[in-house]
Amino acid sequence: MKTTSVVPGPGDVLNVKGINISIKQPYIGNWYKAEKIDGEEVLYSNGNWSLWKNAPQFSLLPKILACSENDIIIDIVKECDSKLEFKPSLKKEYIDLIIYGLAEIAEIIKYFNDKKISVLYINPDSLYLCDGKLLLNLLPDLCEINKTTFSSKDFVAPEVFRHEKATGKEGVFVLGALIVKLFTGETINSYENETNIANYIANINIPGIPQFIAKTLTSAEYRFTPSEAADYLKSIIEERKLPVKFDVGMSSSVGLNEDRAIDEDSCGFAIENVLNSTGRSLLMRACLADGMGGMTAGDVASKAAVEGFLKNTANSFQEINGLALDLAWQANDNVFKCLGGKDGGCTFIGIVFKDNNFALAHVGDSRAYIFKTSENESKFICLTKDHSYVALMVSNGNMTEEEANNSPDRNKILKSLGSVRNRQEGYIDDLQKTTGKKTENLEKGDMLILVCDGIWSEITDGDFKKILNATGDKLNINADSQYIADILVDTAIKNGGRDNASALVIKRIS
Repeated sequence: MKTTSVVPGPGDVLNVKGINISIKQPYIGNWYKAEKIDGEEVLYSNGNWSLWKNAPQFSLLPKILACSENDIIIDIVKECDSKLEFKPSLKKEYIDLIIYGLAEIAEIIKYFNDKKISVLYINPDSLYLCDGKLLLNLLPDLCEINKTTFSSKDFVAPEVFRHEKATGKEGVFVLGALIVKLFTGETINSYENETNIANYIANINIPGIPQFIAKTLTSAEYRFTPSEAADYLKSIIEERKLPVKFDVGMSSSVGLNEDRAIDEDSCGFAIENVLNSTGRSLLMRACLADGMGGMTAGDVASKAAVEGFLKNTANSFQEINGLALDLAWQANDNVFKCLGGKDGGCTFIGIVFKDNNFALAHVGDSRAYIFKTSENESKFICLTKDHSYVALMVSNGNMTEEEANNSPDRNKILKSLGSVRNRQEGYIDDLQKTTGKKTENLEKGDMLILVCDGIWSEITDGDFKKILNATGDKLNINADSQYIADILVDTAIKNGGRDNASALVIKRIS
């Protein structure tokens, strides 16, 4: 093995924590391209890298392959979309990408600050794009807080150039310098005067960014802390979020059964839009209840369940899975209250949305489906499991699906609202029962469909999917949710549906 010089350079061969490399050529700054004995390309640097030895692997940064006190080896970026453009065209998507990336860098600076380590320098030439994300292909320079430091590089805070002790705010200055570089193409250095910085601020017409620069490219005394910088970037992201919008449609029919004079189904929804200093959010509740036939007050029960779920009395600030279950039990209380001792009950599905994230509460045999669209295929997935006698028999292997569909007991429900008065853990299902997760996302163009058994018993999953495809964005008329809900009910009736038939359709349109 060739003996290395004091500072390794091209042609040297060395071992770092068991990894043998041959240094090839300079890359950026004090980084070199190198090659492992198996021919794999890596990046190598010599210096004070001890503070990276126990650092976690950040998704924004390259993977650390080996690290000693003075040497470090990292993965080289083999494929990326493009090197980042400085002073880019200020399209919203591009601006959002940059702000999201800087917010992640701010979280890294905050992490190290909590460990009493300051981020001194981030090379702007290490920024690149990959899969629509802003990433770094080199590691930032670090220094212990309260240790005297020095660097003459552009982008470092003035106190670093002045040999002052690190406070943790140096990385915040770097954030401001990077944002100026990204949005104006100008390079900030330790010599910048207040007039120049004011000019940069005046040339950036992105709400929140001038304020951020003013609080990062100032003296350390008045500068954001790492935590404040991270929080402020989050607030800019919240303000720039496009509002989530839904189109909701509901339809119901009494069906063809001559012995049923009234429709015992109920459904409804309520939407709250909030815009304040903490950001923009949407909270929506939607539900469907099927009054149980054979009881004297099935219609009263379903109406009470919907009204109880939509009442705004629960804690709307809690996580949405817990909120959905609390509202479902609130609906159950209202069923008992409104029945007043009468014989009644209902199946129930309640949905709670916080922006595009939703949770579910379910009891009985009404169902929730999600219809997901993509360029190549569509997926139609049931999000609930029936609480019925035949569903239990099928799950136990004592009955086939076909036998269940034709069984005289197929309308026997094992759980419903109005059956148990006191809250019982596990009586009402959430999404974990089917998906293993408490919440799911509804992406743009996707639909959430709530239906009673009067719909799903008359329409096969295959026909369901055909109907939704035919009325979706890809094949036909950009149909609204009301049209789709009407089609589902009409199809069930045309197929001979004798039961009440109800559908509630939620389509995300932005």
